[in-house]
Amino acid sequence: MPPISSDAIVLRTFKLGESSKIVVLLTRERGKLRAVAKGARGARPRYQSALEPLSEVRVSLYGRQGTELYRLGECELIRSAFRAGERGLDEALALSYFAELLDAFAQEGEAEDAVYRLALAIVAAVDGGTETGVLGRYLEAWLLKLHGIYPPLDHCAGCDGPLPDGERRYHRPAHGFVCESCGPASGPVVDAPDHDFLREAFARAPTAVTRSPVALEAFHRDLIRTHLERDLHSHRVMRDVAREIRG
Repeated sequence: MPPISSDAIVLRTFKLGESSKIVVLLTRERGKLRAVAKGARGARPRYQSALEPLSEVRVSLYGRQGTELYRLGECELIRSAFRAGERGLDEALALSYFAELLDAFAQEGEAEDAVYRLALAIVAAVDGGTETGVLGRYLEAWLLKLHGIYPPLDHCAGCDGPLPDGERRYHRPAHGFVCESCGPASGPVVDAPDHDFLREAFARAPTAVTRSPVALEAFHRDLIRTHLERDLHSHRVMRDVAREIRG
């Protein structure tokens, strides 16, 4: 069969045998796919640094459509996130988290153009030096929004009426923000600065966001945990590293 050619973003890799890897790719045309990269390990790895997480690549994949595991042929590196990962521990941990988050939300074998374009924008922003805390909250918010999980910012989940400017009060049973009449809210409060950040994030590219999130991380983490029914490994790693630094 002729190969499948596609632009893709590397999400993660696993060791396979003595010299190969299984690579998880977010492809533009077919969503998330897995492929065997023969000769990817060893003294002279075939693909060099092209299989680093969040590398943007152009690949050829061999196998029947719908197979669970393709064979990776050519893999041309377009953009690497490796330089950003070398800047420091915070950047390296953030890149690992971004890749795991995209992997957790991407659909197997189902193209999602908006998710792919979001991933490209994040990779470009990392390369351009945008602060990783901003990018983390931006990526979380958009993935949750694209998959129908992020609550609307402008209307009440209880009565569907408009919400005023300022803070947002989350009500878990309603899965959204509620007004004073539909309260009291059970969940966390998204303060006005974070509400302003979200409005800007949902309207602009990551490199054009001028505001910084203040206390959104815990709220997003709770939404992600509830949706995935598990914690992400990167969350635990970043928490443990932060604890060691403080200690």
